[in-house]
Parts: sequence; structure tokens; C-alpha cells
Amino acid sequence: MDNMKKEMTTILIIGVLLVSVLNISSIVPAVSIKKIDNSNIIDSTNQYTSYEEIKISELELGDIAFKHPDIFPDRFPAIIDHCLLFVKYNESTDRCVFIEAGILGSCVHYRNETEENVTGEMWGPFARVKTANSTQKQNAINFAKRQLGKKFQGEFFGISADKNYNPNDVDNDALANEWYCSELVWAAYYNCNNPFPEEEPEGGYTYGDGIDIDRNGWKKNILGHTVVWPKEIANNRRCVKKFYLDNAQSITFSEIWGKPLFHI
Repeated sequence: MDNMKKEMTTILIIGVLLVSVLNISSIVPAVSIKKIDNSNIIDSTNQYTSYEEIKISELELGDIAFKHPDIFPDRFPAIIDHCLLFVKYNESTDRCVFIEAGILGSCVHYRNETEENVTGEMWGPFARVKTANSTQKQNAINFAKRQLGKKFQGEFFGISADKNYNPNDVDNDALANEWYCSELVWAAYYNCNNPFPEEEPEGGYTYGDGIDIDRNGWKKNILGHTVVWPKEIANNRRCVKKFYLDNAQSITFSEIWGKPLFHI
């Protein structure tokens, strides 16, 4: 089992490095982040607007979290990033509940985290889709819930797969019913104008026509595929607003979130 994990990590590292080179046009310059007056986070190059801090109790349903991928060891360079969709705060267990498509577990699943973990150094900024209303955010969550238990999509480097928002479109995309992390979050909001009740309507669910939170839209990469990376969601200032949780250690943890070339 340990050998299998090591092999998977090696494959992922090689794949990420390859696509990072091929996808270099979409990489943004790194910015160093520093904390000032305990209320705002700004970047020293002034390329982005100031980051505000909020209390964990102020998280809203549908907020997007970014974190260091679990597959990589602590303090491994943040070549890629992971993102999750905030679903609710469970008062009975005192846990933040997210939905994620992650390698660990190899399927879409719930993730329960303590405040200590969420404000830890392995968690980066959060983002709020500022163009979405409460109904659209709930629709996005409902869509994500309907994907629970579905397979993790290993072709997330865009080598032979395009991003997809319709899990029933397997005729045009054999991997349409599988998800990687940022594709799931993106698809949730791309479907946010449609409700997804537990019981499927007689005419079936309607897909698409929602909010495109991918900064690149439908632009194809050098390999001719549409891919949505976590950093493309985080840096889409037209749609989202980034912030940090109050007392988050990641604010000054430049070893992870300030890596040259791969900063989100």
C-alpha cells in the first residue's frame, strides 16, 4: 500500500510539472503576502485587492476553500492546489462540513474539519462568489450533493479530458460522471441557476446556464482541452472575492502559499 501511494505521488508530480510547463501562459506571478493591523491582508506588489479576514462563524454556504493537497507531504511545494465547497457548520459536532472530490477516498465525499484544522497552515484563502445570491449558492450545493459517491477523475491534468458540467453527458464525454476537485466546484456554480431536488423531476434535471467561475472560461490549453484549475477560480476577481479566516496560520506561511510561479 505504501509503495502504491509513493508511485501515485511520483506520477502526480511528473504530471503536474509537465502540464505546468505546457500551461505556463495561465500562471500568474507570485506575490508575497503579509499581515497588517490584524484586519487586512495585502500583497506587496499591489496586483490584487486587500484580503479581509472573517470569523469562521461568518462563513457562508457555498464559500470555496483552498488548501494544500493531501496527496503531497507537508511543506511540499504548492505546485497545485486543492479546493472544496463549504456546505454547512454542524453545531452538534462543532465541525465545518465541505464537499470535495479528492484522491483520498477516490470519490466525491463530505469532509468534516475542526476550526483548528481549517485555520491551520495547510489551508489557504477562501473565496466567495460575489455574483451569486443565496438561492444560487444553495443550488450549487444541491448539485454537489448529487455527485456524492461518484468517482474521482484522474485525468485532471487535461491530457485527454475536458471540464464538464453535465454528469449525464457520457455520450460526448466518457468521464462526464467523474470529477476532480476544481471541476466539481466550477460545475456546481455553472449549474447554480437550476434546482437539484433529491427527487429527480419528471423531465429530468436541467444543466448549465449558471455562473462561470473559471477565469479562463472555455479557453482551451495548448493541448486543445478545457481545464479549470483551483488558481483560475481563486484569481477570477470578476466573480469571486478572496478572504482569510481570522487567525489563519496560512496568512504568513509563505513556504506553501508563496511558492514562485505556482501561487494561487
